[in-house]
Amino acid sequence: MDLRQLRTILAIAETGSLTRASELLHIVQPALSRQLKQLEDELGAPLFHRNHLGMVLTVPGRRFVDQVRVSLKGLNQAKADIGAATKNLMGSVAIGMLPGLAAVVAGPLVTSLRRQYPDLKVRIAAGFSDFLQDGLEDGKLDICLMGDYLQSEMLQTSPVYREPIYVVGLPGSGLSRSQPVNLAEVVKLPMVVPEAKSLRNAIDRACTIIGVNLNPVAESDSTAVILDLVERGVGYTILPVMPITPMLEARRLVGAPIVSPSLGRTIVSCSPMLTRNPHTVKALHSELIALLRPYVRKFKNAGVTWLAEKEADWESRQPRLT
Repeated sequence: MDLRQLRTILAIAETGSLTRASELLHIVQPALSRQLKQLEDELGAPLFHRNHLGMVLTVPGRRFVDQVRVSLKGLNQAKADIGAATKNLMGSVAIGMLPGLAAVVAGPLVTSLRRQYPDLKVRIAAGFSDFLQDGLEDGKLDICLMGDYLQSEMLQTSPVYREPIYVVGLPGSGLSRSQPVNLAEVVKLPMVVPEAKSLRNAIDRACTIIGVNLNPVAESDSTAVILDLVERGVGYTILPVMPITPMLEARRLVGAPIVSPSLGRTIVSCSPMLTRNPHTVKALHSELIALLRPYVRKFKNAGVTWLAEKEADWESRQPRLT
């Protein structure tokens, strides 16, 4: 029994699929199947059985996987401690962010990382949460700042901050930050709606709760395009408050929080459960939090809430594989 076999078992358990585990670990499926069979022969018990849902853990399999997770967590922490002692990161790292955050954070982040870790090569990817989730699950991204709308057992998340979602329109529309608007009233307005799946799904779920539908007159995956259309009088829109605050402060647009139900977006730091670089992920998380804290603090009066957990809590949630 070796760490390679343990990583294989955990990947199959997390994904429920030999094919998906093969893609995740970059191992051809026949080799993955051989590793599984070798381990089952060594243990003298089947760890999985197949059904219409895919690869499902047996009772002995569940017990074994639980122990594997505990063991690998300890090994991961030991590796992170040793890495921390060297105080140097090397190799390459890929960081994903929502477009609005990338515009604010990417420059200072890369500058800081280059100063602290000159041997570390950094790549920044900007996109919406569904794109970022795919990158994490495919192993193309190491850590992301994204919306907490998409769920996956393959990923671990740590909340960073939460911001309210506003309905936004032209000056003279009667909207005001001090006067929240019920969602049932918002949906009666002509809407320029975002196409980003994570944000759109959150809006649609809220509408479903109260039994209403949006009235879209246009859609776009670009916040800049959406705001331009609103300025041109095409309609109203629904967006998180932080990206629109500069236009609200300049009185180019006005907005109001949405209530009944209240709408908001939580931004999380997200990384794969199966990462092999826990020390790097921890260092990147700490750097992102340090850069975001003063930026988010500026939006306190707009209802933005800081949520980032303590460093000790983050360490306890480190990825499971070495």
